[in-house]
Amino acid sequence: MRNCTLCRFSTVCNGLPGICIIMQFVAILVLLGVLGYLLFTQEFLP
Repeated sequence: MRNCTLCRFSTVCNGLPGICIIMQFVAILVLLGVLGYLLFTQEFLP
C-alpha cells in the first residue's frame, strides 16, 4: 500500500488505495453538475 499524498484523508487512502482519485473525480463531477445546473436554470428557464 502506497501512501496517498494528494488527499487529506491519508488514513482512508492507506486502507483503500485509489479512493483519492475517485474522490477527485467525484468532486469535479459535482462541480460541473452544479455549474451546468445553474447555467441551465439561468439561461433556459424564465
